[in-house]
Amino acid sequence: MRALLLSVLCSTAAFAAPDVSHAKVVVVRGSADHMEQVLQHAKVDFVAVSPADLPELALNAKQVLMVNCTGDMSPQARERVRRFVAAGGFLYTTDHAVHQLIEPIFPHTIAWTGQTTQEQVFPIKVRGTEADRGLLSSLGGNAKEHWQTAGGGYAVKVLDPKRVTVLMESDEVAKAFGSGVIAVRFPYEDGQVIHVTGHFYSQPGQQPAAVASAGRGFETFSSNVVQEKARDERRIDGLYSSALKRAVPMMAAPAAGAPAAPMMGPKAAEQGAVGTKVRVLETKSGYAKVRDEQGNDGWVPADAL
Repeated sequence: MRALLLSVLCSTAAFAAPDVSHAKVVVVRGSADHMEQVLQHAKVDFVAVSPADLPELALNAKQVLMVNCTGDMSPQARERVRRFVAAGGFLYTTDHAVHQLIEPIFPHTIAWTGQTTQEQVFPIKVRGTEADRGLLSSLGGNAKEHWQTAGGGYAVKVLDPKRVTVLMESDEVAKAFGSGVIAVRFPYEDGQVIHVTGHFYSQPGQQPAAVASAGRGFETFSSNVVQEKARDERRIDGLYSSALKRAVPMMAAPAAGAPAAPMMGPKAAEQGAVGTKVRVLETKSGYAKVRDEQGNDGWVPADAL
């Protein structure tokens, strides 16, 4: 009996989601890409997880979530990603994730054109606005930047140009594959989504010179994403400036006896505890609709704040 209990405990531990609560960068492993190599080369600390871990992860609004190609995951994992971005997190994706992840949860923003790319290095142009200066730091200038598209990669088109900002593009890529979009960003509620074509792992440290240049550009841009999120912490602190004064469950509606709001994350049973930081979204009839730092929304009595 004791041996059986030990076996069950070990099995449970083996499948427990990793603790990412204190990580600044969380990388979701992929079968066709390995962002981990770029981050290690750039000396950026991170925690790597599997797509199956996502529904139970303690993701929070101050983090960057990097999703490797292909970006395929369960509906529950996609919903966890959506809540993470809504809370204020930065989502950074590549290649097939435009079709597997972004289209299902952020429709009408960007999409796969239906055209696949080949592994090739192209010159690119740095675009963006003044608001994108941090993301594009050290890119462009006098040097001619290059980017490497992936074999079997997914070309991207912008569906909502008023909402989506093109950060980098290439006339040569447009001629080859029908769309020259290389990198974009767009807001979603309190967070940001950043997507690039190509594969993370195929970029750094390669030869000849043009390929090596493409690697440096990709590594620089990826590091900029992390630094941009670090500068965003003050904004997040301002958003989550309220806290629960007593333990109350989040409810699905502003009424006594309403069912509990659906929660995600590793501490779903504890959410609504005293001291939980929340963002007030709306008030109605003595209740407040709030969002916690993991992206869970629900109603609580207004006097609990």
